[in-house]
Amino acid sequence: MYSSLSVAGTGGPASAVLIGVLALPLFASAGALLAGSQYPRLAGRLGASTAGAGFAGAVLLGLCATVHGPVSAGLNSADGTVIAQLDANRLSALLLVLVYGVSTVVQIFALRYLACDGRAGWFTAGTGLLTAASAGLMTSGTLIGLAVCWTLAGTALCLLLATYWELPAARDGVRRTATAFVLGDLALWSAVGLLTAQRGNVQLSTLGHNGFGHSSPVLPAAAGLIVVAALSRSAQIPFHRWLPATLAAPTPVSALLHAGVVNAGGVLLVRLSPVVSGSGFAMGLAFAAGTLSVVYGGVVMLTKADIKGSLVYSTMAQMGFMVLACGLGLSAAAVFHLVGHGFYKASMFLSSGSAIAKRRQKAARPTAPAPSPARWAAIHFAAMLLAAAALYVASRIVRVPTAEHGSAAALLVFTWATAAAALAGWLARNPSPRAALTGAVALLAVALGYVALVNTVTGFLAPDLPPVAVPAASSPGIVAVAAILGALALLRQAPPDGRVGSLQRAIYTKALVAGHIPVTSPRPVPTTPPLTNQLTGALQ
Repeated sequence: MYSSLSVAGTGGPASAVLIGVLALPLFASAGALLAGSQYPRLAGRLGASTAGAGFAGAVLLGLCATVHGPVSAGLNSADGTVIAQLDANRLSALLLVLVYGVSTVVQIFALRYLACDGRAGWFTAGTGLLTAASAGLMTSGTLIGLAVCWTLAGTALCLLLATYWELPAARDGVRRTATAFVLGDLALWSAVGLLTAQRGNVQLSTLGHNGFGHSSPVLPAAAGLIVVAALSRSAQIPFHRWLPATLAAPTPVSALLHAGVVNAGGVLLVRLSPVVSGSGFAMGLAFAAGTLSVVYGGVVMLTKADIKGSLVYSTMAQMGFMVLACGLGLSAAAVFHLVGHGFYKASMFLSSGSAIAKRRQKAARPTAPAPSPARWAAIHFAAMLLAAAALYVASRIVRVPTAEHGSAAALLVFTWATAAAALAGWLARNPSPRAALTGAVALLAVALGYVALVNTVTGFLAPDLPPVAVPAASSPGIVAVAAILGALALLRQAPPDGRVGSLQRAIYTKALVAGHIPVTSPRPVPTTPPLTNQLTGALQ
């Protein structure tokens, strides 16, 4: 009844690479399940090697998509109906580079981190399944295929979080995560059911031209459900409690989670943006939830004393920015952010063990004298002014693209806030005109490189980003969020005197309480001996 694989786009070899990129992690996962308990190191090397080969394939697909156009491979019925389809354009190729790049680095790290650990094979098998499902999420050409990969990725993550099931905190993390994911999956599959009932197995490449009637209740209902699914996967308010509960997971699993899985919410909103942008309610919901998560995650992050706990709430805030960017129709900004955040957060989690030594070195430095209120105001005013001037000059030298609905401009607003904070810290320790000039010159050089990078990535993605209906409130929304974050940053750095100090202490107390996630099920369960006992027995 079914025909063989039908190839379109750049031809057979490129399509074969696309299929191979998705199949390799599955082979590694199957091999780890079969031989991981007896040969865990060999299984780990197989997993890392296949992920590295997938990374090379993703780069090759990106080059083909740039030079020759999108690559595709599909399975059609005898009458030509699409059963399954894979597409690799510029956007999906860039996302594949993120998926396989993170997977490769994390699995290489895990070779030593999980050495002599009886669960190393389990980790390799789960990582292979997660990598393949995430790659399918980036390249699926049909709505149903995207939903299938979405659910498989969530299932694989829950299996990885259960690596040390004997720990009460690990069981609690799996329980909370599974609950949030089930709610999100039900929302996504409900949206898929509504859209499929109206238009059949929708191809994502034609989603923006499918003619979903804005007068029909199907579109706004499906759009709202898609946003709910994205919020659950990206740990956004009100689904934010599951992410802090996953701290019992081993560091490689945390790196995969924070560098990859939580980005799936932004990927979903970008790939289905023609549907989501057709509903003002859905766009407003994404913007509101993202803004609240940015503020909540950023404030609670500052109260966490442990490294991984601080990184968890940092991820929540970063994902909030990504979701609010999608809510404002800034797809290129969201993609740029999630790719950068993915590689950055992977490195942060994998280096979290050495962060304590860095903190001690920082604490050993002489404390900068507390500035007077007048000097504090002058330092921050100068930092904001110099940062704005550096970015303005850089944007005039390297023209910021006006296409893609101001995504580059949105990124520059938050870049200005980050640059101003960094320069203020520099000037607080070196309050002199010479230090201000040195900081301004360094900031200008960094701004030139950053603006050129934003320009390049935005122009690269523009041809393959889905069409989006941008809300009229995009610019005011960006300004409002930047103002809120700026006010919080100034409040944190303000001298703790009088009413300002009282407000700081009140916010700190509330954030400290809000960031506490109790374990809901502390009861132990019968299981295999703990890892320490296994290692002791092996040594004896």
